[in-house]
Amino acid sequence: MSVTMRRTLLIVLFSFATSAGATTIQFDFTGSVTDDAINGCGGLVACGAVTGSYVFDSVAADGNAAADTGLYAATGISLSIDGSLFFSAANGVINVANFTTIDQYGLLALGGIASNGSAADLSLLLQDFTHTAFSADALPLTPSMLALLLPGGFTLNASDDSFQLLGSITSISCHGDCGGVSVVSEPPFILLFAAGLAFVGMRRRAHRQAF
Repeated sequence: MSVTMRRTLLIVLFSFATSAGATTIQFDFTGSVTDDAINGCGGLVACGAVTGSYVFDSVAADGNAAADTGLYAATGISLSIDGSLFFSAANGVINVANFTTIDQYGLLALGGIASNGSAADLSLLLQDFTHTAFSADALPLTPSMLALLLPGGFTLNASDDSFQLLGSITSISCHGDCGGVSVVSEPPFILLFAAGLAFVGMRRRAHRQAF
């Protein structure tokens, strides 16, 4: 095996090793539309069942330096009404507050797109007025950490005022494996095969040098 090929394989293996420990978590939420403050229910939308989801990194960095407020990146945000996708946004933020009298957890997505083509902003807010849900502003990694903040609410407002939805959030669950523990995936066969070739190549070179 040539030196160039071995170097290429080592680069590929190193790149995989540095990214394999990264874990994304998807939270799913359910609830219902309670009102359209502009059109009323039965206008643009019915007061139907809401489902949605968003994704975040289990080791996401806190973007807020304050000791009682955390700010974390979220991606892949969506909200459906009665099974039909109504809103989506590529990016957003998760807010975590551990104030002296209240704990709060929120999701904010600005400038997403609604099914009618309007730009819209989505805001989810969960609150615990007993101030027992959080002990810090760390990012909650399991739905059980949010149990004391339910039920919560959401607003979804179109920038062109074509709708202003209000609703409730009654449950949050984790999609697939969850728990905040990074699981290192097994490398695919092609990488194992490449590693084997690299090892064989180095052994052959060492054998030639020995003689």
